[in-house]
Amino acid sequence: MAFLHYPRAFSDLSANRPASGTRISNGPASILALRTAVLAVCLLIFVSAVFAQRPATASQSNVQFEKGQTAIVLPFTGENLIIVEVRVNDSAPMKFLFDTGAGITVVSEKVAAKLKLKKVDDLDAKGVGGTVQGSLAQGITLSVPGVKVFNQPVAVLPLDFPCELSDISGIIGYNFINEFVVAIDYDAKRISLFPPGTYKYAGPGERIPIEIVGNTPRVRGQVALTGTSPVEAVFELDTGSDGTLRLKSHFVKRHSFIEALKSRMDSVHRGAGGELKTLDGRLRLLRLGRFNVADALVSFETDTEGSPGEDNDGPLGNEILRRFRLVIDYSRKQMFIEPNTHLTEPIDSGMSGLEFDSEDCQLSKVTGVTAGSPAAGAGIKPGDEVVAINGRTLTGLTSFQIEKLLSQRDAEQSLTIKRDGKTFEVRIKLRRLL
Repeated sequence: MAFLHYPRAFSDLSANRPASGTRISNGPASILALRTAVLAVCLLIFVSAVFAQRPATASQSNVQFEKGQTAIVLPFTGENLIIVEVRVNDSAPMKFLFDTGAGITVVSEKVAAKLKLKKVDDLDAKGVGGTVQGSLAQGITLSVPGVKVFNQPVAVLPLDFPCELSDISGIIGYNFINEFVVAIDYDAKRISLFPPGTYKYAGPGERIPIEIVGNTPRVRGQVALTGTSPVEAVFELDTGSDGTLRLKSHFVKRHSFIEALKSRMDSVHRGAGGELKTLDGRLRLLRLGRFNVADALVSFETDTEGSPGEDNDGPLGNEILRRFRLVIDYSRKQMFIEPNTHLTEPIDSGMSGLEFDSEDCQLSKVTGVTAGSPAAGAGIKPGDEVVAINGRTLTGLTSFQIEKLLSQRDAEQSLTIKRDGKTFEVRIKLRRLL
């Protein structure tokens, strides 16, 4: 039996959530929380046994570019996620998450059944506090416009993406990514795929060495809190996360970060079968090469029970990575980073203090209000329903749009509230809660 290990919670900086339903916090514990709340199964996959020892070298015999093409450019969609269209064997195009943190490509059980993918082995997928059963298929062809990749192994697992991500059919992982040099341009929302054998980097970026562990990439950087000296950290490069960084408990404990945090708030990450307690706080320094992302809002694990492995110090997600153009080259074990106009943008999260609960993906019902927050000052109470923001009804708004409306520093927002059958308006001035 092949074995998969999922050492990640739902998302970096995810909201506090109950075991059922989805609670969305518009406090610091959440960045785009609903969109990633149910990515419980397979955002980060390490493969031991069958695939873990596979070297990070591409095999171009598996790759077929369309005649006359030696590289391709793909558009992608997603808010702090990278979603591309992929064909599995001869299927119609389907939406896949492009995830450097996935040690193997994944296809959802529903899609695999529809395409009649043949099972060759069983899989146990272990996550934070739980196990998910799946299967392995081999000899799969994955194609994107302009290129096909043959003889791919894929994990077949019960994916359950939430709400506006519910049409995602799978996750592009190591086995596909390893066949190319990949350039990710977050500003232009496009990915370029080059054959490693002929690729030569000629840009202005800084070279960062990569180490491949468990079929996922690691890069070195530095972190520091206010009043502490910088310490080196090993980050897992994780384009499947829309968050910033979650520092793992072994690293947090070793450097006494909890004791050194000046301001912090409780949060919980929920994984495939359990919870992982964290504290959210800000770093003075988060450095990659010579570049610093200042005042980054990150999570610090406090749990040792259920905390995923110690082969790296934490997953680095797209809220950090989108500040660069990335060129990822597994074949030469290197990455180049070119800063873009977003490098110095502040990292902010929810500023209202509202917590929402929704089982139908429509945010409205208030389940909690952070003490001392703008929402608390305006008299909003658990049980209230938010009907509109600035006169705009919540119906039809995505969770991302709602999060953004309630995450604009110093903005004054008018909320239409429904309580006990009566409707009234309150005004709140948003501010950082952390």
